[in-house]
Amino acid sequence: MKPKGRHISVRFMTFTGFRARWRAFGAMGISLRQGIEAPGLCFGKMLGSGAGQGFSIWPDWGTYAWFTVWESKEQSDDFWNSNAIFIDLRGYANGVYGWDARPRKGHGTWNGQEPFAFPETNSEWKGPLAVLTRASIRRRQALRFWWNVPSASRRIAEQPGVRYAKGVGEYPLIEQATLSVWESAEHLDEFAYRSRQHAPMVKKTRKYDWYSEEMFVRMEILNFIGSLPNFKK
Repeated sequence: MKPKGRHISVRFMTFTGFRARWRAFGAMGISLRQGIEAPGLCFGKMLGSGAGQGFSIWPDWGTYAWFTVWESKEQSDDFWNSNAIFIDLRGYANGVYGWDARPRKGHGTWNGQEPFAFPETNSEWKGPLAVLTRASIRRRQALRFWWNVPSASRRIAEQPGVRYAKGVGEYPLIEQATLSVWESAEHLDEFAYRSRQHAPMVKKTRKYDWYSEEMFVRMEILNFIGSLPNFKK
C-alpha cells in the first residue's frame, strides 16, 4: 500500500491546434492505461475536461489537468522538472497554470484509494482554499445527473469568492470531478453550508443516489502556478 501524501500539486495545461490537442489526448490515454509512477507519488491522474466551464457532456479538447499527491514538495518539484511526458506536453502547450497545496480535511475514496494525510488538528487557515469534489456516477442515473448539472454549474460561477472552477474527469459521463478555488474558507462555507442555490443539488444527490463512489477534499493553497483564467466570462 502506498503511503498517504502531504503535498498536492495540480497543473492545468491548455492547447490550441489539432496537432497539440491530439498529442495531449494521446498522453491522457497512455496515462489511463499505464498509470503515473514516480518516487514519492502517492496518487496521480491526468484528466480531461468539459467544454465551457467544464460542466458539460461535451469535451474541452484543449484543456487537460494533472492531479497529483506526494509525500513531499521536493518529490513533486522533481517530477514537474523531469517527467518526460509532462515536459513533452509543455512544449506543445500554450499555457500551464495550477497550484501547490496541502490537504486540510476531506472524506471518501477515488478508485478505492484514500491518498491524503490530513492534519490531526484543524488549525485556522486565512489563505485561499482549493476543493476537489469527485464521483463515480451510477450508469442508471447518468441521464438524470447530467440533466441537472448545467444549472448547478451556473450557481458556482455566481458565488462570491470563487476564483476558478473546472469540471474534469477520467471518462466522459461516468467519472467526474470538479476542481475549484476560493478566496477564503468563509466564502466556501457560505456556498457549501448556507447557500440556497446549493441545497437543491445536495437533496437530489441523496434522493436519487447518483454516486457509487465519491470524494470531497479541501486543500490549503501554498502557491499558484501561472495565472488562473477568468472562468466567469
